[in-house]
Amino acid sequence: GLYAWRATEKLERPTYTVIQKLSDGVELRRYDPYLIAETTVDGVGFREPTSDGFRTCAGYIFGKNKSRQSSKDTEKMAMTAPVRVSGSSSSGGDGSEKMAMTAPVRVDGGGGQKKKKTKVSFVIGSKYTLKTAPKPLDRSITLRQIPTHVLATRKFAGPPPSDLKVERERQRVEKALRDAELQPADDETLVYGYHDPFITPNLLRRNEVAVRVKGV
Repeated sequence: GLYAWRATEKLERPTYTVIQKLSDGVELRRYDPYLIAETTVDGVGFREPTSDGFRTCAGYIFGKNKSRQSSKDTEKMAMTAPVRVSGSSSSGGDGSEKMAMTAPVRVDGGGGQKKKKTKVSFVIGSKYTLKTAPKPLDRSITLRQIPTHVLATRKFAGPPPSDLKVERERQRVEKALRDAELQPADDETLVYGYHDPFITPNLLRRNEVAVRVKGV
């Protein structure tokens, strides 16, 4: 468990600057642009729908793709966390390229029961661009660039959070924003998971709930 935590702590992550610390441990962060592989799954929530999306994105990272860099068919990219995978970026014997792992896995669920969709995405390593990242073979996966943005985030330890836990954490983030005379930009909630849910002890698992901030 401790080995898995240490390995994940070394993974590449999106870069950001903390621009303000709010009450109750909430941070305002300005993120630099980064690339994601994203899929949308049926269902509202942050646990059950996430497993299907996770498998889909992991399939893309592990070789369900068409390489733009090689004459061979597929390219094994280095994985994104929280899956426990080697961070090697060397080419394999099958002509595939293993991408370096990054963290976190992003879960984007929004606006209550009306949406009935959840987005799950892996952050792709900074060595890739939209032009060089392998093409997904699964049509449900989209590659897109996340532009510079500001999030209000709150970090907490524990297992992958339940919907009730996510809602409570969002309420704490919203209160901290109100105290600072700020507002969420929309009703979507982002849940970030940095460590695997099976081996890493819950006390060491890092989760975050985040919302986009209006006018910052």
